[in-house]
Amino acid sequence: MSKAFVVTAILVLALLPASASPSNGKQPLLRTGGFVMGIAADESRVAAATTGFGVNKCSLVVAWNPIRKTNTRIKTKVACETASAVNRIAEIGMAGKRIAWLEVEGGNYVDLTLRSQVLGEKKALKIADGYNGSGAAEDDSGSYVGNVFGDGNLLVFNSWTKCVALPVDVGEEQTCPNPAPEDGTTVLSKQRLLEVVNGKGVVIASAPDAQGVVAQRKMALTVVAADAGRIATQAPSGEVTLYSAAGDVLKEIAIPSGRFSGFALQGSQLATVRNGNLELYDVDSGSLVKTIPLAAGSVLRDLQKGLAVYVGKRKDGWPMIHVLRLSDGKDVVYSPPGKGPVDAQIEASGLFYSYNYQSGRAPGRVVFVPFARVEKKLG
Repeated sequence: MSKAFVVTAILVLALLPASASPSNGKQPLLRTGGFVMGIAADESRVAAATTGFGVNKCSLVVAWNPIRKTNTRIKTKVACETASAVNRIAEIGMAGKRIAWLEVEGGNYVDLTLRSQVLGEKKALKIADGYNGSGAAEDDSGSYVGNVFGDGNLLVFNSWTKCVALPVDVGEEQTCPNPAPEDGTTVLSKQRLLEVVNGKGVVIASAPDAQGVVAQRKMALTVVAADAGRIATQAPSGEVTLYSAAGDVLKEIAIPSGRFSGFALQGSQLATVRNGNLELYDVDSGSLVKTIPLAAGSVLRDLQKGLAVYVGKRKDGWPMIHVLRLSDGKDVVYSPPGKGPVDAQIEASGLFYSYNYQSGRAPGRVVFVPFARVEKKLG
């Protein structure tokens, strides 16, 4: 359903065509020529963002349907010469047959481009862009686009601008429209929640400008999850607001502030990892239903039919995918044979997870485990 990559380390290898085959005769498996940096799934499909290296060996978006046994490669113009912490596909989201991904390129200054393509169509469309100094320039003033999430017919993202306001008498060039009473006041403006409609970003909600400490923490409308025509956004205070696709406020859930490591929304359940604990909230009442302690460093990735999927690590740092049954706390582990980065998503069709080998001509892997097999493993 979602985006957000669990591990950000970039490794570089030659990019080969994607191929699908059984994994040791057990589970359907997709091999990719580049490293899989993150995945997004919806229904029986999954989209993977992969790295690339060399002329005409750019990063790819690979869409795979293990049930129909089809896969599609979508070419990009990202990281054609080298993959790095800057030049990459930073986010990916999927809604039915529509895929959206965020391209990041730059050096001192960074260009952001959000593109989307419908499977079966030949052309990707540019949805939105941004330009800022968050690269080597170390000046994060500028415009931004990101927080891409999708589910069903809904594909959403954020856009915003950031600047540092100065007093009138400083004598330096202002990057903000208006001066500030104190030197170096951070200002967030043009905070928007947008939906991708017919290849364009349509504003469905906005927030007033914020400045100072609040602006430094988080945007007021940060998208954290999407499900069944609903969008979950989080404010700097921690509170989550659910919006409809039309921009109507459906529910406000009073989640305290803290250290958050992922959100997931499905049906009447909203889950988050806050301060190292998985917290489960009832969407209808807005109340906290259950708290389950998790190992340090766990990142929540998805939620489906009472099962939460999160990525954690063993004591030796080896990444693992966990499936946690919320009703009784039963937790089972899928241990990829490769190392990071890893990612995971779960749909009604089953569990998708990705991992990478450190070497080889096709180091990327995406595995599909049918939902019935996941339930059988849980017992």
